[in-house]
Parts: sequence; C-alpha cells; structure tokens
Amino acid sequence: MRRPSATQLAIAAAVVSWMISFYIHHPLVEGNIYSDVASFWWRQENLQRGELPCIQYFFEYPPSACLLVYASRLLGGGSITGYYVAFSLLSLPAFIAIAICLSRLAGLPGSFFILAPSMVVYGVYNFDHFFTAFLAAALLMQTRGRWRVAAVLLGLGFSVKLFTVLLLPLLMLDTGDKRKAAETGLFFAVGALPTWVPVLLLNPGWLFEFVSFHASWGLENSWLVWLSNDPFSQSAKLFAYLAALMLIIRAYTYSASFAAKSFLILSGFLIGSPTFTPQMTLWLLPFTASFTRLWAWLPLFESANVAIIFTWFLTDTPTLPWTPPQTMAILRVIALSAMWVTVYRAPTSATFRT
Repeated sequence: MRRPSATQLAIAAAVVSWMISFYIHHPLVEGNIYSDVASFWWRQENLQRGELPCIQYFFEYPPSACLLVYASRLLGGGSITGYYVAFSLLSLPAFIAIAICLSRLAGLPGSFFILAPSMVVYGVYNFDHFFTAFLAAALLMQTRGRWRVAAVLLGLGFSVKLFTVLLLPLLMLDTGDKRKAAETGLFFAVGALPTWVPVLLLNPGWLFEFVSFHASWGLENSWLVWLSNDPFSQSAKLFAYLAALMLIIRAYTYSASFAAKSFLILSGFLIGSPTFTPQMTLWLLPFTASFTRLWAWLPLFESANVAIIFTWFLTDTPTLPWTPPQTMAILRVIALSAMWVTVYRAPTSATFRT
C-alpha cells in the first residue's frame, strides 16, 4: 500500500481540524461554543436582509472580511444555518492552505500544528484563519526568494485584517535595494487595493467609522487591565501601544533572520496591544510550528488561550482582573513573553526550512 505524501497528510489534518471547528461552533449544536461568525448574524439585521457589509451598513472589519460575510449570506440563503455552513465551506481552503504552508515551512511535524487547540477552537470563529493563510503563504514565498509574490500575499492579508502591514517595512528592508523596496510597496498595494478601493469609493464614510470604532475600543485580554483595573483606561491603552511600539522597533533593528524578526514583530505587537483577542494567536502558527525552541511553552500558551473562551461566559465581568478569563490572559502573555525572549536570545536557531 502506497504511503500518503506529506501534502496529503497535511490536507487530511486540515480537514479534521476544520470538521471539529465546524461542529463545535455550529449554531444548531447543543452546547456550541460562541463564535463571532454566528454573532454577526444575530446582531445585524442588515446581514439577514442580504445587504452588503461595509457599503450598505457599517461592519467593523476590512473590506475582504465584508466580502466573505456577504458571500456567505448569498450562498447560504436567509437562514443562520445556511449562512454558517457557507462561511465554513469558504474557510476550508484557508485551513488547507495553512496546513500545506506549515508542511513546507516546518516539515511533516509542522503540518500537524493545524490541529493545535487554538486553531480548532478559533478556526471557524472570525477571519484570522484567512489572515493566517495569507501570512503563512507570504512567509513561504519569502523563504524561497519570491519577494514580489510575498508582498502581494501580505497585501491580501491586509484586506482581511490590517496587521500584515507590520511586516511590510521588514520585507521592504529585506530586499536590500531602494528600487526593490519601492516595488515591494507597489505589489503590496496590488494585493490590498482591489477590495479597499470599491468600498472607499462607494462608501467613503466607512473609513471614518472604522477608525472611530476601533479607537473607542477598550482593553480586551490585555495585561494592562491588571494595572489599571479599568478596561476603558485611556492611559493604560496609550501605555500598551507604546510597549508594543518599543518591541516592534527593537525587532526591526535586531540582527536576525526574516523569520525570527517576523515572529518578534507580531508577538511583540500582541504582547503590548490593548486588544489581544484569543483568535489572534493563529497568526503565530507558522512560527510556533517551525521554531522548536518554542515548543516547551506551547502547553501553557495554548491551554490558557483556549480557556479564555471557555471561561468568558462564566462571569458577569469577564474584562476585569481576577476573573477566570483575565487570569488565563495573563498566563498566556507570560508564556508569549517567554517565547519572545527565547527567539530574541537565539535568533539563529529560529529559521524556516528552505
């Protein structure tokens, strides 16, 4: 009997991960786990009516996320079940893409990180799995010297969630040439603009609402709430951004591989960010799969991250310190900080396969 290839095993692992995630969040499953995907339906009558997010009504995510939600509504029809199934089916290629990229970046063991608890619990949950698929593919292309394709993929990621922009300066610097750096920015725009431009032209006021909405958001699963005891503390929020900025700048100026610096930038942002929702940890999968020195911290990191959603609805004030969710969040940031230090102290050991 012929043994399955590494790609086949990666795809199989992705399908298993997707099936579990699909089931545990299904709105008709008794005792299902909360997901943002389902909450979009229940809190937006505009979505139920089939209106176009970002254009016909405000939606707090970038344009490609709006397109994914709209496509799910069109394909699924006027029921929560159809909409959820459609969104989940659109998610399956992202799961498969992540697993294949992990296999290429970190070998066969890496592909099984698609079964990580956070991926299962926060997979069919929000848009971070789409973002992670573009991010992982961009990293794979960069390791193979295809920086133009990497820039386009980062741009596509930016259209789903904004945070690939943190790696754009790093990719531009990595080219080592002013002309190539300018080209990198251009190719990033090629990936990002096809969905951004129509939204900005058809509903220019959306951008102001988008910025205002996120600027007004308080602390969420950030360690700063333990210092301020107030999830809406503006001084704590400012301190959080300064902490993230310091870690990001240090990563930019550090002498290390692109992979190591990318991890330091993204994890540094998450450590300092005033908003660190548990699904954001999916961004780190390409790195945690590849950097074996980080594996010792994964049990604490993963268990604490998954426990946030399982404890969130067990308290009336889940955003305050000393509650179970925020206790899990502080344990998670301790583990992530240790991971940041691990890569910082041994950057040469943190390299992808090529």
